[in-house]
This record gives sequence, C-alpha cells and structure tokens, in this order.
Amino acid sequence: MKRKVVSVLCCASLCLSMVACAGGSAESTPDGASDSTPADVGSASENEEFDGVFDATVNAGNAQEVVYVNGSWFDMGRQYGLQQKDQLENNWTSVMALIYAEADDAAYNEAMGKILKHYEADEPAVFDFLSGIADGAGISKEDAIVAVMGSSVLNYDLMMHYDPERSKTCMNVSAWGNMTQDGHHLGGANLDAISATPAAMFSGMISYPDDGYAVIASGGLQGNAFMNSEGLIITYAGGPQASPSEGAEVIDREGTFLDTLFAYWYAATKCATADEAVKMLTETEWIHTGNINVSDNNGNAYLIEQKDNAFVVRKAGDYGETDYLIAANHFKDESWMNDSYEAYPDSVPRANTLEKVMLDESGSVTPLTLANGLGSIRYFDEGKWSEENWDFGGFYQFHSPEGDDLEFKTIFRTIFDATDLEMYVLRGHDEKFRSDVPYGTANYCRLILGEGMQATNKQAETDARIAVRNAGAELYKNDAVDDGSLEYYNMAAEAVHTGCNYTTMADCAGAKGDKEQAAILYGLATSQFANAQRYAQASYTAENVIIN
Repeated sequence: MKRKVVSVLCCASLCLSMVACAGGSAESTPDGASDSTPADVGSASENEEFDGVFDATVNAGNAQEVVYVNGSWFDMGRQYGLQQKDQLENNWTSVMALIYAEADDAAYNEAMGKILKHYEADEPAVFDFLSGIADGAGISKEDAIVAVMGSSVLNYDLMMHYDPERSKTCMNVSAWGNMTQDGHHLGGANLDAISATPAAMFSGMISYPDDGYAVIASGGLQGNAFMNSEGLIITYAGGPQASPSEGAEVIDREGTFLDTLFAYWYAATKCATADEAVKMLTETEWIHTGNINVSDNNGNAYLIEQKDNAFVVRKAGDYGETDYLIAANHFKDESWMNDSYEAYPDSVPRANTLEKVMLDESGSVTPLTLANGLGSIRYFDEGKWSEENWDFGGFYQFHSPEGDDLEFKTIFRTIFDATDLEMYVLRGHDEKFRSDVPYGTANYCRLILGEGMQATNKQAETDARIAVRNAGAELYKNDAVDDGSLEYYNMAAEAVHTGCNYTTMADCAGAKGDKEQAAILYGLATSQFANAQRYAQASYTAENVIIN
C-alpha cells in the first residue's frame, strides 16, 4: 500500500497518537508493502490451461453482501483478507491520509511493531488474526493493523466533531422482557457516517472460530452491530469528547490499541454474557468515545458511556427505562456531558423519537418496531411529532434517527432478534428517495445464525425462495405488471439460481475439506440469497415484508 503525504487534520492527534510526525516521503512504503496492486488471487494467465480447480477468490469482492470466515484465528484472518482486500486497502488509505500522513517509515514501523509485540505476547489470537489478514490481502502485518483496527468511520466522525451543528448520528437500542413481544431479546443500530467512506463498501461477516463463539455482523470489522451464538448483542454509537466527571473510572491509555470497532467483534467471539463483555471492554484501553450497548438472552443489559480516558456503566432503570436501553450521541448524566449538548442538537430528539415509538408498542415490541423507530423520518420532541421535513432551512441535518445530513447518511441499519439468532440488515435508508445507495431497494434481508456456514446459507436460501414465491403470487393478482416490478422479480429469481450454483460448489469444497474455498463460496451464495429477498420485496411492495 502506498502512502501519500497530505495535511493532517487538527483533530487527528486525538486518535492513534502513538506515531510521531516526521515528514515522511511521498514515495516511501512500509516494509513488506507493495506499490502495486497484485492480480486477483488464483487468476490464471491467458496461456495457462485450466487445471480443473476452481478458485473462488476471483469472484470475491465489492459485490458481496456477506463473507464467511471459519477455522483458526489465522485462517479467519486470511479468508477475510482474501475476500475484503479492496475494502481493507481503501480503509488503510483513508486512515493514513487522516492520521499517519506525515509519519516516516521508521516511526510508522516502530509504532506498529510495538502493537504487534503486545498482541503476540498478551493476545495471540489477535496477532494470529492480523497475520492471516496480511497473508490473505498480500500486505505487511504493520499495514494490517491500520487496515483492520483503524476506522474510517470513526476518523470521519472526528472530522465533524468540532462543528457545533453536527452529530455523529449513530444510534443503538436493546429491549427485552416486558417491553417486547413474547419477551424476545432484541437489539438494533444505525451506522451513520459519510456515505463515501470505505466502511460503506464492507460486507457483512459471519465468523465461526475454532476457539470462540460464532458471530454475525452487518458491516464486518467496520460495522457497529454484532451478535453471537449465545445471544449476546454489542452495538456502538459515537459520543462527545468531554473530560471525566467526579467518580468516573479512569483508564490508562498506554498500550493495547484494541480501541476501534474491531474490539466489539473480538469481544463477541470471546464472551457469552453481557457481564463478561462489559468486563472485557472496560478493561481495554480506549482512544475514542461513545455509547456501547451490551445485552444478553438472560435479561442482563448495560450501557457503557465512554469518554477519552474514562467510563461509567449504567443499566436499565437508572433513568426510568423499563426493559430497554437507548443511546444516541449524548450521555444521560448532564454533569457527565460537561455542557456538550450544544454540539449535538439532534441527539436528544433522535433518542426521544425511538423511545416514543417503542413505548407506544410497549409489551409487543418486535424487530419491525425497532426498524420503524430507527428509521423514522420525523422526530418526537417536547411532547409532539414533527412533520416530514425535506427543507434544510439553513440547518445541516434533520432531527430524525435516519441521520439525514447533507453528508452523513445511514449506510447500514441492523436489527437483531437474539432469541431466534436473527439479523435483519438494510443498506441505506428505508425511504429509498432519501438514500444515496445506488439502486437501493430500501428493503431488509434476513439472515439466521446457524450452527455452521452450510446451515446459515441454507436458511438464507429458504427465505429467498419464499420471498420470490410470495412476490410471484402478489404480481399474479395484478391485471398488468409494470416493467420495473417485472425487472425486480426477474432479478430476484436469477439471484436464487445463482446462489444455488454457488451453494453446490461450496458443498463440494466442504466435502473435500477445503474450508477456505467453502467459506468464500458460501459467502457468494448467501450474498445472492440476501439480494433475492430484497429484490423480491421491491417487485410488489414498499413494505418490509420479511420483518412483519
């Protein structure tokens, strides 16, 4: 990966500050990195004969909705690197431009080497995973640290932090017990950022570690929503910069660098309960702020309110909540906020909106309720609802959970039903005319975390077939079908057939014991089935029928 010298933003020193700026050369690259982009792994030259072995990596990339990784920590890293090479490289470039642009090779390698030594000694699973990323993506281990643990989402947030009329706009929620239908444990989050960030292109990831819990994540290692096979949900939303208040736990920030969105996925692979996850996350050094919502299937739920170097942990009921926790970008305790409300004028109305939607359905909240609350294009504040607002009127954003800023957009919305291990994912907004996702259907797909890749993919296929059949039945009732509806229907049917072809190849690879090829092929198959669900819905209705 090639580094370019650009001006470092004034806020960059708040994040990843362990590299000293030393005016590096624009032509230099870190040891082990390459100036050129390698050809697709496994691709053959024009003169080579086909050897009878199909290499799935040539088809992996940006078009995927889902990637699978499985096996040892090294194996999972390698598989992720193979399938998300372009996304990782784009993220590396973005983070370098914002944070490390003026660091010379010596300073860069010294800082990254320190991190690698820490993980090799104290957290070998992370070291092995990073080593696998480097091997799969064809980059150095030093670059793998930045590509995986650096976050373009968080860094873009920092760019906007000092503008008094902007908010980071992510939100999260958990609900259970008496709040939800049949007591189901639910969770959800909006991932809001500048829509052109590399994070917008990352695929969802379903991981099956040999040593750990299976985890399903809507945006992979650059997402903010994670659920594991034990029903643990971890979601993240950004928060304000503020100095610690009296009585807060203060963190020594020297050291581990387990401080970005990667931390939540890793915690989900290691922790079975909310208590275990809170302990792990609060014992880790952090260098960004935010609200981390942690809940499990046993009715335990916590919200970690995290500042630069301190945190507090609160639970439902601390501020009158009953069996739910909601976080936007402010902290609940005004003394903890240190007069920072002015920097987040839309945060409280967005939290109030989601709370109002949930309270109106108290006792019968479903995934659709959370989707409607997180996706509202009106807001509820000071006891009344706003009208739908399409006029910026000199203000930079709408007061609504959608994050309708001129630049910030909802790029992922994730809803979990941890009782049934279901994940519903929407790319962009659920009002297609507010979204800037090209050709976005404004529909959710459903994925259910099974015991293995084959089981998860099979359920996605079943949901896709049902969605296509339902779409056909609805369209059959019409005397005439418009061209747009017919095109969506045919796209859905075609996606099912393509997914089935990938599934056959994945089953064969699995039968031969090739876990890497099987993972990539199942990812390609599940991606097709996810798209088929969306296309089928879009062919006949604007409703999100899968989560009704």
